[in-house]
Amino acid sequence: MNDKTKEYVRAWLSKAESDRKNAEIIMSAADTSAPLDTVCFHCQQASEKYLKAYLIYHNQTFGYSHNLADIVAQCMQVDQSFASIQRKAETLTPYAVEIRYPDDFYIPTRQQAEEALTITTEIRDFIFARMDVRRCVD
Repeated sequence: MNDKTKEYVRAWLSKAESDRKNAEIIMSAADTSAPLDTVCFHCQQASEKYLKAYLIYHNQTFGYSHNLADIVAQCMQVDQSFASIQRKAETLTPYAVEIRYPDDFYIPTRQQAEEALTITTEIRDFIFARMDVRRCVD
């Protein structure tokens, strides 16, 4: 992997980690009025960025899409084992856009937000197990 690609993967992973950490911080708040819609949004964004970092790592291009099932399908072209996370990833897709605007706005439950964070962590761990992350962060 050349230095430019390595840096680009590093940037995507850094942004993904920021989104995941934001979700964790909000979830750790004892405040019962914590913005759980924001947790879910950050989880979707983190998962999308982890997946796209994986594609970049493998010199794959991708289009503009927030649909995680579609992005996972692209990852499956590199590694069929991504089929095992496709359904979970797909559950996060509505949090990309729909949850952000008042027309379709709703507040997810704490259980839904916790599930979104769990899925994001599973996606992160799944991807990190399939790429040499040290090559991108050292």
